[in-house]
Amino acid sequence: MKSPFQDLFKHSAVYGFGQILRRLSSFLLLPVYTNYLRPADYGIIAILDFVTTIFAIMIGAGMVNAVTRYSFDAKDEEGRSRVWWTGITFIAGVSTVMLVPALIFRESLAAITLGASVPEGAFYLALALPTMWLNIVQAIPDAYLRFRKWSSLSVAVNLFRLLLNICLNVMFLVFWDLGVTGILVGNLIAVACTASVQFVIFTRHVHSYAFDTPLLRSLLQFGMPLIVTTLLSLIMHQADRYILRLFVGMEEVGIYSLAYTVGQGVFTLCLLPFSMIWGVVIYEIAKRPDAKQVYVQVFEYFIYGIGFIMLGVSLFSQHLLNLMVDDAFLPAASIIPIVCLAYIFFSMHDHFRVPVMLEKRTVALVPVYVAGAMINVGGNFLLIPILGTSGAAWASVFTFASFAFLGLWRYRKVDYFEYPFLRCGLALSGMVGSYLVYLWIMQGNKQPSSAVGLAMGIWLVWFFVLFGTTIRRAMTNTSFMDIKAAVLSLGSYANRSS
Repeated sequence: MKSPFQDLFKHSAVYGFGQILRRLSSFLLLPVYTNYLRPADYGIIAILDFVTTIFAIMIGAGMVNAVTRYSFDAKDEEGRSRVWWTGITFIAGVSTVMLVPALIFRESLAAITLGASVPEGAFYLALALPTMWLNIVQAIPDAYLRFRKWSSLSVAVNLFRLLLNICLNVMFLVFWDLGVTGILVGNLIAVACTASVQFVIFTRHVHSYAFDTPLLRSLLQFGMPLIVTTLLSLIMHQADRYILRLFVGMEEVGIYSLAYTVGQGVFTLCLLPFSMIWGVVIYEIAKRPDAKQVYVQVFEYFIYGIGFIMLGVSLFSQHLLNLMVDDAFLPAASIIPIVCLAYIFFSMHDHFRVPVMLEKRTVALVPVYVAGAMINVGGNFLLIPILGTSGAAWASVFTFASFAFLGLWRYRKVDYFEYPFLRCGLALSGMVGSYLVYLWIMQGNKQPSSAVGLAMGIWLVWFFVLFGTTIRRAMTNTSFMDIKAAVLSLGSYANRSS
């Protein structure tokens, strides 16, 4: 039987390559953005992103997951085509119905979201809302590429969007000095071009158009709980910026947004390539007789990996920001490690929810997301007045930890997986302790070289602690052969899929 780790490795590697380039380009462009955008501009972009994402989630979040899930149940290509056409028709229609009123009443919407201190708010929304519409509609063709496991083609299209976006943003910021407007216009042009390419690919490979009303009811039944949970997830992830705006100035919102962008960006770099294929592979693993053991193994390896990477981000964040950003953004360095800790907890939920996804019991997710959103809002209102921007970051830690383990408790009623919490907990506690020791040793030390050397030493020690034994064992068993075969087949696979 084909190892599930081979598929995970192969497709995650391709998606990971695209994400590495995307995140690396964003990181290398930080000097440009932080010199041509003020902290307040970062705050405005963060609030706009929050508003447009709310609309996007209300319209299309659950449908993408629903069409992917029901495509596996279709008996033939004609049935699968009906699933995909029904999903994209629904999303395009509903998003249009919601976009028009939002554009008409954008003045009022801007006053509520951005406040009176941003007089250009309505104009910014006029650019951001059409971008949102295109992002929503193109999500279905993008999901179709992942369903077909055409990972290299998906990455190529999205890299085209990335490169175009970078060129436009640099031109509008550096040469035309358009500020927030330049970012929004660049985003709109880039997504319009990419959506056109993806839709052409979609229509060439999906059979003739078919809309199925009874099927739509099934898709909505599966997807509606996911819309609710994704909306609540957005509150957990981004409501802190809106609440911060109530207590502090837009400049501090911008500094916090940069810190959150770094922590969340590195997390996304690690998680997104994995989750893009994980959402497909979990259904294939379920057919194996050893499915539970595979899910548990993937969880353990993933936690070690994400903990190790987030430790590295925490150790080196201050040094990297000193090199990359304007001095006005340097206070973000103290917030980044807290955000990294929060996202380690958040990553656990993607594994804990596997039973309800397999059983199509997505409604079981809703109470957990409701609890997480309530904890997040309450924690922010409690901690921000006391700790400022750090309070928002610590609220995320408490929220994501509660969210993950409340989910575990609830989802175990559907099926029970024996996760190795003792080993994972000891490893994560040790990494947190190592970081605190690093801070204690470096107090008052003004020598960057010694700080970097100590950070590198700690990080290398943890590499051998976490992965040394695994690497030695892997080279002596068939798992190593699976990985080797996956690496060797990546080149030919990329050619076939494109």
